[in-house]
Amino acid sequence: MKAVHTDSKAADDSESKTGGQAVIEGVMMRSPVSTAVAVRTAGGRILARKLSMSQLTDRGGIWKKPVFRGAATLIDTLRLGMKALNWSAEVADRSDDHVEKEKKGGSFATFLSTAFAFLLAIVLFAWLPLHCSKWILESGSAAGAGNQFWIHLLAGLFRIAAFLIYLGAISFMPDVKRLFMYHGAEHQTIHAWEKGLRPLPEMAVGQSPLHQRCGTSFLLLVMLGTVIFYGVFDSFVVLLTGANPSALVRIIYHLPLIPLVMGLSYELLKLADRHLETSSLARALTAPGLFLQKLTTRRAGLPEVEVAVASLWVSLGRDPGPEVDLVEEGEIPEEGA
Repeated sequence: MKAVHTDSKAADDSESKTGGQAVIEGVMMRSPVSTAVAVRTAGGRILARKLSMSQLTDRGGIWKKPVFRGAATLIDTLRLGMKALNWSAEVADRSDDHVEKEKKGGSFATFLSTAFAFLLAIVLFAWLPLHCSKWILESGSAAGAGNQFWIHLLAGLFRIAAFLIYLGAISFMPDVKRLFMYHGAEHQTIHAWEKGLRPLPEMAVGQSPLHQRCGTSFLLLVMLGTVIFYGVFDSFVVLLTGANPSALVRIIYHLPLIPLVMGLSYELLKLADRHLETSSLARALTAPGLFLQKLTTRRAGLPEVEVAVASLWVSLGRDPGPEVDLVEEGEIPEEGA
């Protein structure tokens, strides 16, 4: 049996704050050094690569300032996450038909499906909850400024309920279960890494699949933040204009404000993370996100954790070991090569 020990070097402040996301049969890890993704192929091999992309957070200036840095971090993470997800999908589906379809305009089909998913998300999680809340609370009468908070509170409850129902429904799908397991592997690996535990894969298996810095917690905090922010904002709109904008009009001027809400939520979550050990308020702030992660994570075993560890090592510029095949951008080795 291998000896268990801690490695203070692994938990160095310059590298310890890592994060990531689950992809198809793999994990993307983003560290202060770089970003990487690792996946396990159908043949059992682990492929890993670094992800390179021009990022807002690298430009400095306003993107390093509070609130703006939160929006920049989220935008960069979404772009890197999509790139990692696309690569993991290519690894998972390498048939000739898939390659031919990519050559004949798969990128356009991907754009259409992404646009449709974005539009559907706006309808289900933005317009519909707000429209129903206005219909219930206004009953056809003109809205008062003092009524806006309650409209957004009810809309927020509808939005969160719809989100929970959606997560509960898809959690029964086998592919989603695997995705949630790799989500757990990401968190388990980060826990073991931040504690400096060794050997990392074996020790990560016993760690919790829940983590306070998870993007799921951030997403829930944004949902709650929109209740307060949009409630106050719409109160001023109604007070100053005397108008009662429809749900569609509100969505149009709410959308440009989302980066601001996300930036504020990021700063709040960052502040809570620094005081988790000393503040009950900080722990209470992250508690709803931890509850939500019980739907979006599953405890991972050693095979999944090994992939997450490989992604972590590559993101930190360290040797992931002989069992991991490092590949260049656009390269997907054939099985058995």
